[in-house]
Amino acid sequence: MKAGSGAPKTNERRERVLRAAAQLFGQLGFDGTSFALVAEKAGEQKTFVQYHFQNKDVLWRAAVSHVWLQRNNALPRYIEDISLQRAPDDREKMIRDLCRKILHFTFAHPEWVKIMFQEASAPGPRLDWLVKEFIGTDFIEGRAMIELGQHHGLLPKVDAMDLLHILSGALLYLVSVAPITERVLGLRPDSNDYIDHHVDTLTRILRQRA
Repeated sequence: MKAGSGAPKTNERRERVLRAAAQLFGQLGFDGTSFALVAEKAGEQKTFVQYHFQNKDVLWRAAVSHVWLQRNNALPRYIEDISLQRAPDDREKMIRDLCRKILHFTFAHPEWVKIMFQEASAPGPRLDWLVKEFIGTDFIEGRAMIELGQHHGLLPKVDAMDLLHILSGALLYLVSVAPITERVLGLRPDSNDYIDHHVDTLTRILRQRA
């Protein structure tokens, strides 16, 4: 058989490994994840994983980078669009649309939130790296977006970082407790109807400002 005639390409196999690793690091944490578990979940040989990632720390960093790249590609940059001279209703719709996009992506790819919480629960070198490479920028861009929304009268004039935490919590908490919500209320929080209702409630609260 010629090389590559029927076997998946190396890049595709490597991406499967990164997806599997991200899911496991989010679920089980760094210590609970092993090359063997990643290989099993990815449907690959352990030797393939070890060949492409010299140690678990290298695999963790590659998986985290893969997750954040996916997230950044999936969530459009709205800052420039919001700053354009648009009608207030159009700008408010853009805020609602962004909130919906964040929720839909996070329900489909909860790994980025789970990895953040895993590392925040035991601060150390991995969290330092995560902040330096990704989360620090997330904070800067998030604050800038909040301040721009405040400038256009879309968000209340309170401390921008406080409001960023509140809005992030309102969105990401829904994903984190989705299994509880489904069992208690008998509703699917990841459904379009529930997400629309949640975002509409959130935007109504934001409109009730002094």
